[in-house]
Formats: sequence, structure tokens, C-alpha cells
Amino acid sequence: MSSNAIETAAARRSEVLALASVETRQDAAAALADLLSISSEEAEDVLRAPLENLLGQPGDASAPTGPGGFTLHPFRDSEHHKSLFHSRSSDETSATGGAWDEQKTEAELREGLRRVEAESAMWFVAVDTSRDQPVGLVFGEQIDDGDVDVAIWIHPEERKKGFGLAALKESRRELAAFFPGKHVIVRAPLPGSK
Repeated sequence: MSSNAIETAAARRSEVLALASVETRQDAAAALADLLSISSEEAEDVLRAPLENLLGQPGDASAPTGPGGFTLHPFRDSEHHKSLFHSRSSDETSATGGAWDEQKTEAELREGLRRVEAESAMWFVAVDTSRDQPVGLVFGEQIDDGDVDVAIWIHPEERKKGFGLAALKESRRELAAFFPGKHVIVRAPLPGSK
């Protein structure tokens, strides 16, 4: 990542943040490259940078959760991450209602990974860094009008420890960088859900 490009963007942050109205990520990168007289690769670096880097505030990459910390890792097509996705799919308090069988779960996983590859979605694994333990999932999905729908699932054994709030804070920052100029809509749990 080019620190000079980030510094230049931070110095002109009001102009950079005004680019939020552009239609697509490619348009944002092109407009940013033109505004700051930087390469398209450097513009992409700026778009991926945490918002705090532009605002000149200390980073919040490790929101505290007790003695350790918290972070989001990109969801990967690995056995460990897929196992976590299957746990979410069988959890009756999740959006699936626990009703997805293995075939439905695999189909949804493949389709979701296709959307991630197409850059119309970002999925994350929420991790308690004090234990290096995955504690949940965050799904950011671009919807028809371009806004980003966010769903957070924390494993039942890890709830009421602050991970949901930490996931919300981190995902807003990550998704705002990945989907510039889009509204991030958090899906709230249904009343009575655990």
C-alpha cells in the first residue's frame, strides 16, 4: 500500500469523501486517481484503506473484548471457514432458522463465494484474537439499489461478550472502504431471537 497516496488522500479528505456519490467502485478509483494525480493501483489502495487513515484518527482495528482483541478476516474457501458457515446454517436463531440441510448450505455457500469473487459481496470471519478463535460471521451483500445489506451472526457460545458490537464497528469500516458511496444497512435480529 502506498503511504504517500494515503497521506495525500488524508490531506484532501473532504474532496476524497465527496466522491462518495459515484456509481461504481471503478468510477470511484478513476475519479480518485484523477483528483490526486496518482495511479489507478494507488487509488485502489486508498479505497481499501481504513477510513481512520483518511480521517487522521487512531485505528480501531482491534476493538477490545475483555483481555484480548477482535478482528475480521476475509472469508476463505477453507474447511475451517466452511465449517463455521455450516454452524450458522444449522443455528435456529440465525437467518436460516436452522432449516438448511447440507445440500442447501453448500449451494448457498457456493453462490455466496461467487458473489464475493464478483465483488458484489464481502464476507468475513469474526475472530477473538486473544484466543485466535473464530466467533462468528459477517455478510455484506450489495442489494438491487446498490446499498449494502449487512448480517452478523455470532456463534451461540460466544454471545453476550461484545463480539456483535465489535463486528458491527469493524464491518462498517471495512464495507465503507470496499463499497464507497453506498449506504450500509444492518439487519437487526427479530424480537425474541437469542
